[in-house]
Amino acid sequence: MNNLFALIVISMFIEAFISYIQTIFKEGRIQWQIIVAFVFAVAICFDTKLNFLQVLGIVERWPAIGTVMTALVVCRGSNYLFEFYNQLTGWRKKTDGEPALAAKKEKKKVNIIR
Repeated sequence: MNNLFALIVISMFIEAFISYIQTIFKEGRIQWQIIVAFVFAVAICFDTKLNFLQVLGIVERWPAIGTVMTALVVCRGSNYLFEFYNQLTGWRKKTDGEPALAAKKEKKKVNIIR
């Protein structure tokens, strides 16, 4: 299961990277603010040794890549980071077994009664 989780996390990072690269070029012009935000986020993440992959328990050979990927998520802002983290933890809860699904069904039943 950890390999599947790592695969999904890394694919989410790659998707975020591609969409971020697309935002750099708008209407034929380079958005310098996005580049500055990324460079600033990389500097802060290396300085503070932030690595989202390590937080999620994914072991990597080159931690610098995880730090740069973390900077990519961080530079997109707190809303993006919150949504990204919720997607990951929500997916992981769903795959951990039936108790999470049963709790979700119970919650729906309670909401219907109200």
